[in-house]
Amino acid sequence: MKYLFFILMVATVAITTYGQPELKRKVRPGFTLQKLSNVPGAAVTSVESSSPAEKSGLVKGDIVLAINDGLITDDYAMQKLLQTVKAGDKIKLKIKRNSNFVSQVIIFEPLPAPLETFSQVTLESITLANDYGDWLRAFVTKPKNVRGKLPTILFVSWLSCSTIETTDLSDTWSLMLRDVMEKTGALVLRLEKPGVGDSEGIPCSECDLDREMNGYQVALRYLKSRSDVDTTNLIIFGGSIGGTLGPLVGKNHHVKAYVTGVSVYKTWLEHMIELERRRLFLSGKSHAETTDLMPGYIDFHSEYLVRGKTPEEVIKDKPEWRGLWYDDNAHQYGRPASFYHQVQQQNFFRNWQAVNVPVLIVAGEYDWIMSLEDGQLLQNMINSKHKGNATLLIGAGMNHHWSKFNTPLEAFNEENGTYASETVASMIAWMKQVFAK
Repeated sequence: MKYLFFILMVATVAITTYGQPELKRKVRPGFTLQKLSNVPGAAVTSVESSSPAEKSGLVKGDIVLAINDGLITDDYAMQKLLQTVKAGDKIKLKIKRNSNFVSQVIIFEPLPAPLETFSQVTLESITLANDYGDWLRAFVTKPKNVRGKLPTILFVSWLSCSTIETTDLSDTWSLMLRDVMEKTGALVLRLEKPGVGDSEGIPCSECDLDREMNGYQVALRYLKSRSDVDTTNLIIFGGSIGGTLGPLVGKNHHVKAYVTGVSVYKTWLEHMIELERRRLFLSGKSHAETTDLMPGYIDFHSEYLVRGKTPEEVIKDKPEWRGLWYDDNAHQYGRPASFYHQVQQQNFFRNWQAVNVPVLIVAGEYDWIMSLEDGQLLQNMINSKHKGNATLLIGAGMNHHWSKFNTPLEAFNEENGTYASETVASMIAWMKQVFAK
């Protein structure tokens, strides 16, 4: 889900609108960019053969200074500019070539991105409006040639601004989702965040938690309006932070069960401190060196998350901490600081304590991003209050991305990994068992 374009055949797909004309399709730019370090602009790292980008004269090695007159000042600006281009729009690139400081302009109309193809399920592309006025793209899959009311899964997605579409078959998140869609026998709804894919509205990089969560409330209302949805047989399935937030989505709704995959349940402050320790050690620091650095990270994240500052404000107050921060001045992992301030205010264990239905907790043995320990704590907490409700499924050798590795270091570096199909199969078997009850 990190790539700008994919080469697949376009599927024939049913298009349904929900109170709004069809959204414009996102585009396949036909080129990829790598932001230059410390200076404006981005290098063209590849150009798709026979694409409009290639035919326009764009070549690998060109430096793109602006997209549609918007300057590429950082990664966030670059992504926002690319996400605003929809099918039928033109891309205007201001480029520099061969160290020639005389810029030139290339204009072309990129191709629409291909839609997903499936063998076992049908695909509907629908339009939903959240309560903030954003028109959002959602996708519904369901088994072919099956009539009547179906068990249903609402997927609550990850933290990043990556698309929910699964056209990249080398991506193990995509493989996991496709298995869920094709093998559970359920109707599955996936929702794009504002500013992602075909969705309109505020850029995802500026979207806070409240606005994102509102989209899932709209999705639940939509599901209840469908004649092919069994509203008594609904599983909310969240991945990464989407699993963490499952009880917020399902609150005040009839939910039969929850599945939470590779998620976190402590406070976000604790999560980030533990993540930093694991990251430093797996990056090659000794435990002693890591321990020397941790007080700075504890203080930095306390100022950032608990006291509600942006990273830039933290560094302004404490310039000696500048070397600790490795992301944008006002963002982290593609989301605004305000998103994390809202997440920090959540008591995830209290949210889960209120859940009195079956819960499957999927955790990766080698997940250095969101740890196995969090899953063990959640299982113990739920079962202490609601005996037998929580099941912990540990993916042997699995990292955060549904891939299996031989060692924690290989999992960290994502070397020699294979799709964790056995863990996913066990998760799907649990879902089908719940649906059958």
